[in-house]
Amino acid sequence: MLVKPKLLAAFCVICAVCVLLCGCVRVIRSPKDEIRLYDWAGEFDNGNTAVLTFDGSRASFTLKNNDFSLTISGLCSLSDDDFVILSEEDGVGYTFGYALRGDSIVLYYQGGALTLEKKGEK
Repeated sequence: MLVKPKLLAAFCVICAVCVLLCGCVRVIRSPKDEIRLYDWAGEFDNGNTAVLTFDGSRASFTLKNNDFSLTISGLCSLSDDDFVILSEEDGVGYTFGYALRGDSIVLYYQGGALTLEKKGEK
C-alpha cells in the first residue's frame, strides 16, 4: 500500500508539533509534584490568613492575624502525604500532613486541619 506524500508530510508535522508541546507541559506524576507547582493561600472568617509556598527545595508557611504573625521557612522534605520544613530560625522540623482536594489542599498539624486554595502556577 502506497502512502501519498502529502498525507505522510501532514502526519510528520502533527507528530513534530506533539513532541514540541510535550516538552512544554509540566508533568504531574504525584501529589508532591502538584503541591510544589502552586502557591496556596487561605483567608478565614476570623480574619486570619495562611500562605504556603515552595521554591525548589525550600518551603515557607505563614500564619497571620491582627496581632500575630508566624513564619516557618527553610529546607523542605516532601512525600506524597506529608512534608517537613526545617526551620532556619530555630532548627526544628515541622511536619505537616496534607491531602489534595481538587483546587484546594487540607493541611494537618497536631490534630488540627486547615484548608488552602490554589493561588496560581509558578
